[in-house]
Amino acid sequence: MNVEASEGISFRLQAAIYRESVALVEAGVCDAGDVDRVITNSIGRRWSVGGPFEIWEQIGWDLVQVIAGELVSEISAATSASEIVVPDVCESTGFTGSSSSAASKFQNVAVIGAGLLGHGIALELAVHGKQVFLNDVSDYLLSDAISRARVGLKALASVGRISEDQIEHALTHISTSTDLGESVKNADLVIEAASENIDLKKNIFAEIDSSAPTHSVLASNSSTFVPSAYGSVTNRTSRVVGIHYFNPPHLLPGIEIITGPDTSSEVVSLVKDEYEAIGKKPAVVRIEIQGFISNRLQVALLREAMSTVESGEATAAEIDDIVRNGFGPKFAEIGVFGSVSHSDMSELFAELNNDCELPNILLDKIESGDLGVKTGKGFYEWTSESVEAWRANMANSLLRMG
Repeated sequence: MNVEASEGISFRLQAAIYRESVALVEAGVCDAGDVDRVITNSIGRRWSVGGPFEIWEQIGWDLVQVIAGELVSEISAATSASEIVVPDVCESTGFTGSSSSAASKFQNVAVIGAGLLGHGIALELAVHGKQVFLNDVSDYLLSDAISRARVGLKALASVGRISEDQIEHALTHISTSTDLGESVKNADLVIEAASENIDLKKNIFAEIDSSAPTHSVLASNSSTFVPSAYGSVTNRTSRVVGIHYFNPPHLLPGIEIITGPDTSSEVVSLVKDEYEAIGKKPAVVRIEIQGFISNRLQVALLREAMSTVESGEATAAEIDDIVRNGFGPKFAEIGVFGSVSHSDMSELFAELNNDCELPNILLDKIESGDLGVKTGKGFYEWTSESVEAWRANMANSLLRMG
């Protein structure tokens, strides 16, 4: 691919992200500052290391179908500059609510689910002096989570983000139990990090609600479900909120705080303040919306990227190279609104893909069983060695970003 073609594709991919970003701000879902916080502190950092095809292949195209299938028909399809109102970035100061000085602080935190995200959430909170009660369904899973937490803490120490002494000190702040009621009985904050199954989440939230103190804030780390979906089974919907971490949670400072229709502004402010106090960079999603900010931007990029591959303009590897070595690092540093000009991007809106259905190129991969890492083949060929090397590079790169 020549330089001119590569630049043209790069601008189109950026325009797809920009168009959805502006649409979210215009709809009142978030402000421009929130969009850039999500990009600079989470998905943009990942784009600077791996392109969209590489990243999605880690979880599998069958799961992408579930995530993107609902979003592809919802993300922006505006085709002209006149349809989009450009946000005033200078006034983007993030959510400001009326946090109550009497509100409970999150000193005791229960994390329900000790898997890929749960153990990372637990270790980060423990590093910051929180007493963490880690819960899962078996002692084996909990023991494995502590082992992985130790590895994560050693990695942080290896680059000076924590001291060697803090490794064991943090681990002493994590207690484990298979008894859900016991785990949440003293919690100021409960973070559910179980599998993406709404029935499972509802069962967990119903039990948490009956066992946790009345002042507790109940949160889900779900990347798919909105607060009203799981909060409806509780008697405290005003204290239910989404706290969406990004993987790996202890290496990416960004989180999304998802506001449910009944979530009080005091709870949102409390969550935001408490996470800022431990160094996280929260973005507030003010209106319940599927995909939040992060997945809608990622699907907007993926739709345009797949359209480009399907048309034969570029290969998946070329797209990933454009993102990883082109605008990815720039977005990771200053975000979309800090990187692009409306006049430059708006000219490209008419060229962008507006399909409301998943592309055939993705559906063909699923039908053929070429799902990515889990099957050893997708848009790339994967071996256990190449998977390990890719993931190690991602983790080490994020670790060095600080």
